[in-house]
Amino acid sequence: MASTSMDGGHWRLVSDITAKRKPPALQVVFYRGVKMRADPYRNCAPLYDFVIGPLNVVLKRVRMKLAPPIQGMKVLDVGCGTGAALELYSQAGCDVYGVDISRAMLKVARKKFGDSADLRLCDAAQIPFQEKFFDLVLSTYTLHEIPYEKRSAVILEMIRVVKENGRLLLSDFRPGPYHFPEGWISRAIIIILELMAGLEHFNNGRDFLRRGGLQELIEPYHLIIEKINTVRGGSIAFFLLSTC
Repeated sequence: MASTSMDGGHWRLVSDITAKRKPPALQVVFYRGVKMRADPYRNCAPLYDFVIGPLNVVLKRVRMKLAPPIQGMKVLDVGCGTGAALELYSQAGCDVYGVDISRAMLKVARKKFGDSADLRLCDAAQIPFQEKFFDLVLSTYTLHEIPYEKRSAVILEMIRVVKENGRLLLSDFRPGPYHFPEGWISRAIIIILELMAGLEHFNNGRDFLRRGGLQELIEPYHLIIEKINTVRGGSIAFFLLSTC
């Protein structure tokens, strides 16, 4: 659910002056000199699980099948939002971690997990963990909303922090073809939700699909595709990947 910022480039995150100061209700991001909203989820975060959760039940089942939890494994969710993708891993005894740039979504996640998860407010292109630290790195509905010029940096960070024998499990919208009627209905719902998230978010998503989605995004990094699974009539794809 996380968007990103770029140091020294067009995107700049204006952070709190001190960690002790009460955080502002809304961070400020500048894009090409124009002030923009940094947290489009601040109003919908408290209702996100209630509204979106039922739509994602099938995603949880597929995720557990492709990357089943093993007690003690370290799992990172990039763009963790409310932490929905981490819940079953936490319940199975995994050590769970999440990064997101939305304060509002992380607030919900922290209420849900308490001290049982390490959740950090940060840029997905600068993940604050050491190399080869995680057994599994997840990303759900995150890459499509990141601006084109930042997607490669986020992928490289995921590769950096996953163990050599670890896995990446990426799931996001798929450019088609869509099966009638389920895929068409699913795609229509996705378009409505994307528009509700804001024009910038919607345009980034359109660009992601126009460029071929996950298949084309991962191609330059020579990742090994272990499994591909599609759901919702072909509108959503899961890629289980390894680095070696």
